Amino acid sequence: MSDAPASDDSAIAPRDMPELLDRVERSRSALKQTYAHLDDAQMTAPGADGGWSVKDHLAHLAAWEAGIAALLRRQPRWAAMGLDDAIVRQNDEAGVNAIIDRRNKDRALPDVLADFEQAHRDLRAALDQLAFDDLLKTYSHYQPDEPGAGNGRPILAWIAGNTYEHYAEHENWIRAVADHVTGGGQAR
Repeated sequence: MSDAPASDDSAIAPRDMPELLDRVERSRSALKQTYAHLDDAQMTAPGADGGWSVKDHLAHLAAWEAGIAALLRRQPRWAAMGLDDAIVRQNDEAGVNAIIDRRNKDRALPDVLADFEQAHRDLRAALDQLAFDDLLKTYSHYQPDEPGAGNGRPILAWIAGNTYEHYAEHENWIRAVADHVTGGGQAR
């Protein structure tokens, strides 16, 4: 995902914390099912045309989820993602994603998987400290010193865009990589 919330305003936002957590967990579970059958070599094999491996997708998702967890704790979001403000200001979303990818490309699969799980635990812990009404506050409530801190939309939009919406987006790409590395015989 990105620094911005999902662009599709037609999606109905969760109405309470249980609904949000259910969406996050269901989407994450579906994502994990797309690669659960892969071995380590398949997890690290590039996708079609040399594209991202499953490991690369998971490293990307972990970085963005870690950023949202930090934001909710009112800690520096970009630092949690391994970035600094200058890098973020100098790059668009694609540039930031490319930097995240380069920094994770040579990391060991167990380390990426551990980060993927830890980022999720951190997000859940951050959410556990908040009431649903807190998620209706704006980005700038959580990161008031960040330049251009949001557009007045509730932080819930960023949570959705960096969790269940982001998982669903990458689930399709991971499925394509899994099909590529297994010869197309993936069972669901």
